[in-house]
Amino acid sequence: MPRPLSKRWASWVVRYSWWIIGAWIILAITLRVAAPRWEDVALDGDFDYLPVKMSSVAGGRLLDEAFPGERSRSQIVLVLSRDPGENEKLRKTDAIVGLDLLRRLYHKLGEVSWQRAIKLGYEGGPDDNTQPWSPWIKLTREAFDTAIESDDAFYERIANNVPETAPTLEEPRLAIAYWDRGKLIESLGGQDDLVERDFEAALILKSRIPKLALPIGERDLTSWQSLLDVLSWQDPVIGSRLKKSGARLAVMQLSSELAATGNIATVEAVDQMIKDVVRYSGDFTEPGLKLELTGSAAIGGETLIAARDAIRYTESITVAMILLILAFVYRAPLLIFVPMISIAIAVIVSTSLIALLTDWSARGVVPGLDLRVFTTSRIFIVVILFGAGTDFCLFLISRLREEVSNQQLKRDWSLACEDGLSGVMSALIGSAMTTVVGLGMLWIASFGKFHYTGPVIALCLLVGLCVCISLTPALLRVIGPASFWPSTIVLKSDTVTVSIGDTSGDAGSSSLWSMIALQITRRPFLGLFLGLGILAFPAVYGFRQESAVTYDLSSQLSHAAKSRSGLRSLSSHFAIGEINPVTLLLVHDHDVAREDFDKQIKRLTKQIYAQEGVLTVRNADDPLGDFSPDREMGLLSGDAWKRRALRNHRAAQRHFFSSIDKYENRLARIDIVMDGDPFSLETSRRVSNLGKFLSAQASDPNADFSKATVLLTGTTPSIIDLRTVTLKDNRRIKVAVVIAVFIVLLLVIRRWLLCTYLIVTVLISYYATLGLTVLFFRYAYGGDFVGLDWKLPLFLFVILVAIGQDYNVYLVTRIVEEERRLGWIAALRRAVSRTGGIITACGLVMAATFFSMTSSAWLPAVAHLFGFEASGGGIALRGIVELGFALGLGVLIDTFYVRTILVPSFVAAIGTFRHRQSKAARLSDESSGD
Repeated sequence: MPRPLSKRWASWVVRYSWWIIGAWIILAITLRVAAPRWEDVALDGDFDYLPVKMSSVAGGRLLDEAFPGERSRSQIVLVLSRDPGENEKLRKTDAIVGLDLLRRLYHKLGEVSWQRAIKLGYEGGPDDNTQPWSPWIKLTREAFDTAIESDDAFYERIANNVPETAPTLEEPRLAIAYWDRGKLIESLGGQDDLVERDFEAALILKSRIPKLALPIGERDLTSWQSLLDVLSWQDPVIGSRLKKSGARLAVMQLSSELAATGNIATVEAVDQMIKDVVRYSGDFTEPGLKLELTGSAAIGGETLIAARDAIRYTESITVAMILLILAFVYRAPLLIFVPMISIAIAVIVSTSLIALLTDWSARGVVPGLDLRVFTTSRIFIVVILFGAGTDFCLFLISRLREEVSNQQLKRDWSLACEDGLSGVMSALIGSAMTTVVGLGMLWIASFGKFHYTGPVIALCLLVGLCVCISLTPALLRVIGPASFWPSTIVLKSDTVTVSIGDTSGDAGSSSLWSMIALQITRRPFLGLFLGLGILAFPAVYGFRQESAVTYDLSSQLSHAAKSRSGLRSLSSHFAIGEINPVTLLLVHDHDVAREDFDKQIKRLTKQIYAQEGVLTVRNADDPLGDFSPDREMGLLSGDAWKRRALRNHRAAQRHFFSSIDKYENRLARIDIVMDGDPFSLETSRRVSNLGKFLSAQASDPNADFSKATVLLTGTTPSIIDLRTVTLKDNRRIKVAVVIAVFIVLLLVIRRWLLCTYLIVTVLISYYATLGLTVLFFRYAYGGDFVGLDWKLPLFLFVILVAIGQDYNVYLVTRIVEEERRLGWIAALRRAVSRTGGIITACGLVMAATFFSMTSSAWLPAVAHLFGFEASGGGIALRGIVELGFALGLGVLIDTFYVRTILVPSFVAAIGTFRHRQSKAARLSDESSGD
């Protein structure tokens, strides 16, 4: 009779232990060297991964096509303000700080614009207005001019109090701006006297500038490369919209999406510029002045910074917690060493493999390979690999300890390792496959981050499983009985003497778990119904709160985030919607004369003003939305002059009508400022209603824009599309995960009623966990609570349903194994007694790894309490903190409640029910016989 596959595998692993160890080490080194860094291939952002059919995505692509290189997809807003109150007005001396900021900022704009022109082919020579680089060369000159004008005004105010420090390229005068403008005019073939004047000024300000100033094409402007333009309160035309009595704004328009990974460097560079300004100019004015940054890109960038810090904290705390738990469980150094080495190899191999495959996918090395990873994916990979990997190792070591403790069967260490691995193989594979299949079901999602993240984590877990069923037993085999040192194992010809911790003989026995098993089997129905009843209360609350989530990115940052502080200052003086307008794109299916097109837009603008929540409408006729349709003005009035000036401003030119031949007389762009926070549900509702109105216009055969393509894009339309897509994904994925995990359970356990019950228990556990999580954070955040992060319910569901089955599978497979030689009640009691301690340890490990995701919320404060400063920005990302808390709580509920009470009670109840039926049938047969 052929041996089972698990037995053959175990025998092979034991026989070739040294080869297996060497192979894994070589594979880890090879992949680590060959693979790119995770940071180099990781992507981020949410809106970029929506389906292409969504309005916001289609609108964004149309903007890129119709306005190439000019599309502002996000902003960083610099707010110079004083707190609202009796003395909220800015002081005259506050202008010194503002001018210092603007001179530096406009110079950066000039540098970036010049580099962009070079990339588009500019090599010198006069500008003939026909080249693709022409607009950027013009912007470069304007930016340098504005920087120097601001520098002159700045120095005029501080001339009598210049700090006695050595001059630099930027302090006290902006010498580099004069030098760069001279170089630009020279490259354009401009007037020699202007060039000489700028060079002379630069040399006077910094004599060594020819050696210090790199050529523009060689400067490292990576952090600023997404900068398209700067609009500030100093602008003579649009500046009035960017200043109030207590605040001034400078808006950096960026080409990057608000959560693009490049925004990390941009936000850090802008923050450093702010620090430099405050350091140099802050003492020239009265205390109380604030210079802060906010805006969509600042919020997105700080979100990514918080995620980066969370990854670093999570990895460190995860390792520390697992070391502590393993030390407490085993009190044996080598039994700590073996799991940690195994998991370290698993992490290196899996993350390097994923990074390599992602790089191949991006470069098209492997046809058909489509793989992407994200910044936050690494958090899930680390915690799940460390948690599940440690659990797998604990299961294996526990079974090995049982085998070496069995004096009747074992005569040598190799045989103990072989039987230990073969005995636990089915449980390990079944446990792992529930998680792998569950996470793999995210592949069916329409939302790109779900679609790619689930399979990536599943693949990493498969690598972890392979390590734990090959490398881990190979290490134990090679180390030998010394693995349990300082406990002793003496192998003899007929017996095995073992002393492990405080146990001897039957190392798996436990009086506590034996007592629990005894009580459950005595009163199974009481434990079953009482257990389900207690868990039902938070589960019902969680079910009702499942959709009460927030898509507000700014609310996910803690109050320590600079962008949130800046947002509060901004909202105290300006309408938030001003910096995040909704962009409407209208595309006729035929060419329209420009005069008729203008009239159509005016009529539509009047109708849009009548819609709920619309504050202003910006179009080619009214670029800033200053002049609503009911506002009268004379031909020669100041308002009429301002309107004409606005139409010719660089912010309006080519902004509202495309110069691309394909769209020149067909496409119109209108920016709509809505009342309210762009991320709020109320604003989303109003924008949705606006979209319905515009769609009705396109469907009306008598309307100006009949049969036109109508697209809304921008932050709020993207939030609306994100909500629509993810809600649909949630419903589909939950059904798919439940079916997939049920099939795996059925294949492993082969008892459909028990499998169905196991699914029901984890569903109840999920909803109970969700309910308790909502209650906890509602209390923790108080009035600042706006709902859990929108990603939490889905990831919590998938991970809990998948991982929550691990311990059930391990317990139930042990019950089935024991039932082959014992009665059902004895098998249940023995299985609970044998697995209780190890499953509890595994649950604590998994919960600890998930709770480590919350470390960004408390580690900096704890470190500061002990006189240390945690690295990073000290910003807690609420979404990760909430998910880590929820996952940790869910695992604890599964470990100490579901597996301890609900599952054994059900098995005992079914056994009792069948026993009573059998007894009744037997009595009936006896009665019939009589």
